[in-house]
Amino acid sequence: MPIKIKEIASGSLADGKLLPGDLLISINGKQISDFLDLQFHSSDDELRIEFSRINGVFEEVIIYQDWQTPLGIEPLPHRCRTCANNCIFCFVDQMRPDFRETLYVKDDDYRLSFVHGNFITLTNLTSRDLKKIIEQRLSPLYISVHTTDPVLHKKMLRYEQDFNILETLQLLGKNNIKFHTQIVIIPGWNDGEALTKSLNDLTSPELNSLSVGIVPVGLTKYRKNLIEINAVDAERAQKLLRQTTNFPNTFCSDEIYLTAGEPVPSMEFYNDFPQLENGIGMIRLLLENWQNNKSEFVKFIDQLEKDIVLITGTLAFKTISLIAKEIKEITNKKVRVQKVLNDFLGHNVTVTGLLSGKDILAQTTLDKNEIALISSAIFNNDDLTLDNITIENFKKQLNSSLIVVDEVFDSWEFI
Repeated sequence: MPIKIKEIASGSLADGKLLPGDLLISINGKQISDFLDLQFHSSDDELRIEFSRINGVFEEVIIYQDWQTPLGIEPLPHRCRTCANNCIFCFVDQMRPDFRETLYVKDDDYRLSFVHGNFITLTNLTSRDLKKIIEQRLSPLYISVHTTDPVLHKKMLRYEQDFNILETLQLLGKNNIKFHTQIVIIPGWNDGEALTKSLNDLTSPELNSLSVGIVPVGLTKYRKNLIEINAVDAERAQKLLRQTTNFPNTFCSDEIYLTAGEPVPSMEFYNDFPQLENGIGMIRLLLENWQNNKSEFVKFIDQLEKDIVLITGTLAFKTISLIAKEIKEITNKKVRVQKVLNDFLGHNVTVTGLLSGKDILAQTTLDKNEIALISSAIFNNDDLTLDNITIENFKKQLNSSLIVVDEVFDSWEFI
């Protein structure tokens, strides 16, 4: 399907030749169906572009690259491909109806996996998609595997089409496409022997698996009419740590370590932190960055003449309490930690990034001489909480300015 042009940059190679609203059909005979096609096929010196005007008239133009002037074609925002599965553990199916609208999009788009690191299942790929991934070297990808047993895989993801996850991974690996993988652990389903098989497959030399992330299933209190699933408890978490320890490039999430009551590994264990955004290695990196940045941070808060209240979810409470203790020891400030329970989604949800604004506001009271320190994970890029509270409204209801700290204590700002 052709893509529509949103804008042509002034002074660019396409300026005066193409117009906003034109439909890009092909470049040098290669069909253009998304922004990656546009980037990939516009790398030749001579571009023969076939397009149609708003009135439906087909035209062709030739553009010669000078490699100094940008081509200047900006397509409309990409509409992501959605999930074709009906997973028994889908987190979106367990959410309240009053979250940010974008949180209900079940994206499963290989293009966004390549560009943004979104995890995908591969079940909605066509043969043409696979050919394109290989031709355009869309690597690495981020793939949700869950199990390499094809029967169990279909039972867990509940798709209708014929699909074999291991064969697809082997095809990608054979064609030098690398990928990071994750397994969401559902006790009684894909742990035990099934997990051992999956790990043997995913760490085999014939695959180009860069890392394997092991994360526990997320369960909210909104599971009415859904299949009954057990959470990963302390005993199961300890077993997972033992079971995965000898597999290369295999990492359990911070949540599994903390649930098991075990310390997170050293910096060296995580290599280059390949699945940091998946909650793997965040605690270790946070502690490391705190040690490296605490002198600068203390100078920053000393200027504020306010006592500090660190806001956190239950999972990171002990870690944040250690940092609070150090702040108290090296400053003359009063410091306390406010642990916020997730009443919004249920107390099984313990990560700070899934706290609602309403829960934080309901459980946090500040004295006039206190200021809240809060993780940037509470807000999205538009400065909205999960439940659509703007950061300005949040500050107003809290009656306080904020110190917003990066999730791994790499930076902070006063807002």
